Amino acid sequence: MDCLITKFNIKINFSSFICGIVFFLFVGYNIIFPQPTNRIHYNGKDMFLSGLNAAWVNFASDLGPNAPPLDQFRKEFQTVRDSGGNAMRLWLFTDGSHTPEYNSYGYVTGPGPVAVKNLKQILNLAHHYNIGLILCLWSFDMLRVPKLDSAKLYANQKMLTDTSYTFSFIRNALIPMVDSVKGDSAIIAWEVCNEPNGMTTGTNYYQGDPTVPISAVQKFTNLIAGAIHRTDSSAFVTTGPGSFQTLTDVNPIGKVSALQTSLSVGQLRSITSSFNATHRLNLTTQQMSDYLKKVAAIPDSNYYRDDRLIAAGGDSLGTLDFYTVHYYSSSSTALSPFSHLFSYWGLTKPTVVAEFFMTSTDLTPQQYLLPTLYQSGYAGALVWSWTDFPNTPNNPNAANDTWAAFQFMKANYKQSVDPFNTDFPLVSIINPKDKSSFQDSTELTITAAVKDTGSTITYVMFFSSDSLLGMLSTPSQTISDTSYYSFDWIDIKPGNYVITALAENNQGQQELSKPVQVTFGTAAVTKFEAEKAAIFGNGISRKNDPTASGGAFYDIATNDTNVTVTWHFTNLSVAGNYPISFGYKLYYDTPKEQFININGVRTDTITFDGSTTLWLEKTITVPLVERTNAVQMQMWWGWMYLDYLAVPSSIVTSVADTKEVPTAFSLSQNYPNPFNPSTEIRFTIPEESGVNLTVYNFLGQKVVTLVNKELPSGTYNTRFDASKYSSGVYFYTLKTNNYIMTKKMILLK
Repeated sequence: MDCLITKFNIKINFSSFICGIVFFLFVGYNIIFPQPTNRIHYNGKDMFLSGLNAAWVNFASDLGPNAPPLDQFRKEFQTVRDSGGNAMRLWLFTDGSHTPEYNSYGYVTGPGPVAVKNLKQILNLAHHYNIGLILCLWSFDMLRVPKLDSAKLYANQKMLTDTSYTFSFIRNALIPMVDSVKGDSAIIAWEVCNEPNGMTTGTNYYQGDPTVPISAVQKFTNLIAGAIHRTDSSAFVTTGPGSFQTLTDVNPIGKVSALQTSLSVGQLRSITSSFNATHRLNLTTQQMSDYLKKVAAIPDSNYYRDDRLIAAGGDSLGTLDFYTVHYYSSSSTALSPFSHLFSYWGLTKPTVVAEFFMTSTDLTPQQYLLPTLYQSGYAGALVWSWTDFPNTPNNPNAANDTWAAFQFMKANYKQSVDPFNTDFPLVSIINPKDKSSFQDSTELTITAAVKDTGSTITYVMFFSSDSLLGMLSTPSQTISDTSYYSFDWIDIKPGNYVITALAENNQGQQELSKPVQVTFGTAAVTKFEAEKAAIFGNGISRKNDPTASGGAFYDIATNDTNVTVTWHFTNLSVAGNYPISFGYKLYYDTPKEQFININGVRTDTITFDGSTTLWLEKTITVPLVERTNAVQMQMWWGWMYLDYLAVPSSIVTSVADTKEVPTAFSLSQNYPNPFNPSTEIRFTIPEESGVNLTVYNFLGQKVVTLVNKELPSGTYNTRFDASKYSSGVYFYTLKTNNYIMTKKMILLK
């Protein structure tokens, strides 16, 4: 028997139908016996957190040593915001492998060379998209043997157990970081540690890892919370226990027997798989069984109660402002927030369920998970996670179900999830479709659909690879609450293009559409064979195959995340966003996910899917810089055949043709972009000429002239300092005797 739930446009089977009945009975109970209203205070409002774990883009390295992958963060923040979500959770130092800085004795000496700068850039983006962030400082990963060398493990263990090491972190890394972003409106709270129980003696996840006693975790939590409160008296602090077992003094009757009950082989395998996926472990089913029995024998206790934290560390300000807790279904519902009202746990602080899978859980179908937590009196619900959507058990549509859940929450509980009433314009390109190809056409009508329920749209701009195509102030058609703007793009040369549209309303709020990639004509590509790329690590071998490009390929027979394949090319003609393609075969299994790093920065995570018997190709769009570039595939799931990297021939020249003397006028995309407060603009002139480089605002008004003089042929760099200007879209135009070009840049403060 099937039942159609039209609110989410999905089908559920008979068991889900029964779950739905249970849910509505549960909600009915809450209506008759309403739960206390618990909310998180954020920017002067009380809000139910409805959101997602970003977790990380680059595990443990979003704060350095490289620049943050802002394009990926922008994608995540915009997607969550456009779906109606309001919050995300981001991990910072995590395990200490890249930040903060340590000296040779294991003491922390600083947050990291670019850690504060990177954090500010991420916060600027979050603010732009009205996403609040919970910033998680550490994770149980700080004591994971496979991830860290012995010196780092020693330093981290000392930080947790020796106050001289703790205070070196507080004094040299934590306080400078908190002080630098004090009062930032994008910060919901600082979180001390993700699942500290995973490194605590008796509840540690992995037998071979070092552990610390719970008293050390309590003292560390107390001292960190106190330091944050002293540095920023308005800041909130929380921490992230892995379950209610370490957050409540209620000891559910039958919990021990329930967890120790023998599981079927299938149940144990499912629990082990989910646990490993969530915690980045590789426990066997026997180790999982032993772990369940071990933790079941430990009585529940709220180790993070105010008096217990103060007793452990001695800092009267070192208490938590609200709690967060995680839940992943096991053989028992004894610790389930989906089976118990918030009042059941006897807690006196608002509590956010900050990790759970978007899958049917404890008789609650996935579409009811967030409203169940809302109705049950919890203060928020954060789904796990952007990085692990493909690993969600029993739900291949976890991402789409998450967006639908956010939409439902905003539609039905708007005052709680959007107390600021922040309706930005929503803009999307509906024609052409992404990845469209046009063989012979030299013109195209681009249509953008724009919604803005609370304001009036002032204009819509259209861009091709950051070059302005045109601007419209009047829609061609309006149907209900959606206006359609159509722009005719003419005289299009063969090649690959990335199209975007930007809408602004009369309140000055701007929104950029998701990019649409199009191809005109048959664009030639240059292939860089995989077998000629540089490899790092073990588990990759070259094999011959006449059906592969170049007659050979790399056999990747490992999922070691330290293993990489890197292509270098030194002859990119013009910087910009370009499509690149990977040839592959999924010989071992489908799908496979791998990380893509561009010039040392994580820019994407690709899901390679399809047939296991055919050579396939996957295309993504990435930012490339002039001349030298490094495109790297870093293993995540590994285990696949890799054939080649292909880039458009139009963007590269042969090494033999590369000359030091410029042969054409060019204006490069500014870097970085978006920027704050300054950025560099590069241009090339092949002959002596009068040169004018001027910056304009979005109204076309001149902001500043950067260059206005006669220049000999050559390549020039100039810096635009926008420290005295407001956030928004700006344009810079290069004019010479024989050339004119305009490009867009975005200032985000």
